[in-house]
Amino acid sequence: MDGPGHTASRPVSTTCHARTVADRPSTQAPAAADAQAPGTGTAGTATVRARRVLALVGARTDSGRDVALAVFWAVVTVVLLGFLQAANVFLGTARTVPDAQVAAVVVLGVVQCAPLAVRRRHPVAVLLTIAVVQAALLASVPTGIALWGVAPVIAAYTVGSTRSSAVVVRAVVAAVAIAAVGAVVGATGAVTGLLGAAPRSGAVALVLGAVALVLTAVVVNGASAAVGSWTALRRDHARAAQERAAEAIEHQATLTRAAVAAERTRMARELHDIAAHHLTGLVVQAGAAERLVDVDPDRAKASVRSIREQGRDTLHALRAIVGILRETGEDATGTAPVPGLGDVSGLVDAARASGQVVDVRIDGTLPDLAPLADVTAYRTVQEALVNARRHAAGASVLLAVSADADRLTILVENDLAPSDDRDHAPGYGLVGMRERATLVGGRLQAGPSSGGRWRVQLDLDPRSAT
Repeated sequence: MDGPGHTASRPVSTTCHARTVADRPSTQAPAAADAQAPGTGTAGTATVRARRVLALVGARTDSGRDVALAVFWAVVTVVLLGFLQAANVFLGTARTVPDAQVAAVVVLGVVQCAPLAVRRRHPVAVLLTIAVVQAALLASVPTGIALWGVAPVIAAYTVGSTRSSAVVVRAVVAAVAIAAVGAVVGATGAVTGLLGAAPRSGAVALVLGAVALVLTAVVVNGASAAVGSWTALRRDHARAAQERAAEAIEHQATLTRAAVAAERTRMARELHDIAAHHLTGLVVQAGAAERLVDVDPDRAKASVRSIREQGRDTLHALRAIVGILRETGEDATGTAPVPGLGDVSGLVDAARASGQVVDVRIDGTLPDLAPLADVTAYRTVQEALVNARRHAAGASVLLAVSADADRLTILVENDLAPSDDRDHAPGYGLVGMRERATLVGGRLQAGPSSGGRWRVQLDLDPRSAT
């Protein structure tokens, strides 16, 4: 340590800065706050590693980590002061500093770290307690020394990251005022005189030194608290962004569920028409069989067999769809026939009438599909043409249907919309198309093709489609 006989030498600053690791909650729960230093992903990795190390020594809770922090910085303070004293001995200046003064500085430096053990439970009280010890340090150090430990930095940072702006300002002002008292007392030399140091001289130098110490207190406490507040603000913004993202995802999921429910309702109406069609045929054939039982038994048996086949088909269709229908809409009105693949020409004519260029290619003979599969093929073409007209207005559309005994493929392809026209709210037509395709055992693929066009492809097996 430098003594009064060397006031002309450069003041030695031992201000230490620390990065504490923890998380800060809201201001209503400061007890769980943790003063994590600002930083990027590297700082977050350092935080995780530090907590793992602390866990190895049993510090797994916030209180345990605070105690470990206080012990760590107390040890570091002793080591740094030991290095400073060794340097003074090496330079030949230590003999001017009384042993009592050295001991007082070491004790105060260690005691100053002790309140950090409860910094998250009582951040303001810890800051003020540390400020009192810091004032005692400023009053006890030799002339020309600006000795600031790491404890004031951590305490001010914790207050800034866990308290409101008004509380932070009041706490920092109080801490600076306490440090100013210590600087003034130190300038008078009253404490250093009791410790055996030589009287201080040079009024102007002493006043300037006291002012410098006060300004240092403003910088240390103010900057640390400001960084803590800034870190808390960033953390709150990140938390708010995560909450908004979660809300957006939930909203999207809600809309998707609503779209699926609406599609299932429409499918239920179509199932009603399909069932009504089959049941009407069953009733008619049953009446005919009843009349033919005595007149023409062979024809009656054939009619009964036909009734059995139609009943089996109807039951299979009901089993396939009733398991996924959970939403009910308004009762269907009217008796319009259920559309099918044979009615696709009407969709093409309507699209062309609206100005859309549609090129139709059919390869093979269209099979007779089961009612649900027939409706699925029709609705897929309908939705694909509507999407092409909505999202790529003016683009040409290719409708290709390929059929054989084992496979029916429906392909609707159009040019992609310009990038400026793609910023629109997502639709839910694909959700309904996939629901239908899965229902009848088919597969739907939708997305951009390698040729830079948008493709919707439905693959059905005519033999197994419901």
